[in-house]
Amino acid sequence: MKGLDIVSEFSKLQLLSNRHAFQILKELQKMPLSGVQLAEKLGMKTPRVIYYLKKLEHSGFARQIARKPVRGNREKFYSAIAQNFLLSAGLEEMGESDNGINTSLNNSYIEYFLKRDLDLDLNEFARVVLTDYLSIQPEERVVISFEEQNIGIYIKIAAHLRRIGVHYRTLVSDPVLAREMLFSLPEKEVGIFYKGIAESVDWADVWIDLKRSAILDKEGVSKKRLDFITKIRRQSLIGINEKPDMRAIIISIPKFEEGFHTDPDALEKLTMFWKAASVSASEFIIVRDLAYKIRSFANFSIHTGQDNVLRVSVDREKYFIDAGPLSSSEINNVFCIPSGEISFVPYLSDLSGSIYMDCCELDNAEARGINLQVENGIVTDCRIESGDKQLEEYFRTSDRQEKTISQVGFGLNPAVRSVSYIPKLDTKIFGSFHITFGDNRAIGGDITGYTTWDIITEKPRVTSNNEIILDKGVFTI
Repeated sequence: MKGLDIVSEFSKLQLLSNRHAFQILKELQKMPLSGVQLAEKLGMKTPRVIYYLKKLEHSGFARQIARKPVRGNREKFYSAIAQNFLLSAGLEEMGESDNGINTSLNNSYIEYFLKRDLDLDLNEFARVVLTDYLSIQPEERVVISFEEQNIGIYIKIAAHLRRIGVHYRTLVSDPVLAREMLFSLPEKEVGIFYKGIAESVDWADVWIDLKRSAILDKEGVSKKRLDFITKIRRQSLIGINEKPDMRAIIISIPKFEEGFHTDPDALEKLTMFWKAASVSASEFIIVRDLAYKIRSFANFSIHTGQDNVLRVSVDREKYFIDAGPLSSSEINNVFCIPSGEISFVPYLSDLSGSIYMDCCELDNAEARGINLQVENGIVTDCRIESGDKQLEEYFRTSDRQEKTISQVGFGLNPAVRSVSYIPKLDTKIFGSFHITFGDNRAIGGDITGYTTWDIITEKPRVTSNNEIILDKGVFTI
């Protein structure tokens, strides 16, 4: 099996927007399998598997490698052509009839969309992301890197780039290979892999990385290994940004979990996500200006009840304003879609008190009514009023660094008004305050971790030196 194969026709790549075809290809990248074995492994009917195997073979993603006797029958065995596929810049023209992906944001809930008449205009979403958020111009050259859960929005982004005349290339990075790096490859080979990715974008002015990085898939991987992967990947991004007239951007579009399919409030949540993601650049001018006003304060008192006050001092040189095309940070390249918040690295010696927080989602365990005691930036006690008690256990058993507050921030997105439990969205609630745990090196801190997660209070009262900054969701500055 080759490490990389070139795909020159966009229509062939569109086959992978079908979740069955993609699941089959992922299994074939692990080992050669027959149609019957794939059907058993994936819980599909054999004729359907054979149908997609033939399509994958015809499109150049898989090939027949052997015929072997299995249970008295001679079955065809197939293997993937490569672990990664690079879509070349010389593509055939794309049509607008992308049935099956028009209503998908990613493969994890494409099935949900196919069952409901949900009118989401991904063409408009692609336009907002590229034109408003990233301000990509027709003369620019772009490389897009993505993983399978964002394939729907990826195809629409590629279509929009073609529509406005941008020259682009696509790196299709398979998560199977990324996880294989985490588990088995020597560090030297991991470094070579990322160096190769960085070198592959030498010709581009912009590298858009749509990947939800495999470093989040941390099961069975040591903390040291994850820290290394995080560091080497960040170095490749920084290396690209240091080149003349180039910029590398990670667009973080959340993956909705399987429970989203059966969530009775899914449509309402998705509508909120859509509105938040579609906020225009002009609206984020207001968000940016508000963020800079907040940044003028060095300390805050967060009031969430008569006896609950958390006093915070922040490092105003270590911050991140997430405001679409107007985002601002010295070292961060991440655009979270939807945008809309400001985050700081706090001074731990000036971060103490008690605070009542509304909600948290940690590893899909929802909790509401969270009472925290904090001393010098470390949570010393946690009590949950309702929901999963996992958070209490986390703070009882975690080491000192894991229960250290790594960021504090305010939500500023005017389209987000209440908790949704959608990843990346709840910290954007307008007028909210959040505290974050985990890796904060992206905004200049020194706390390492597998990922980051947040606890949010929706409508606090925030003061600074007795001046009211925020009162029940309304900014007064």
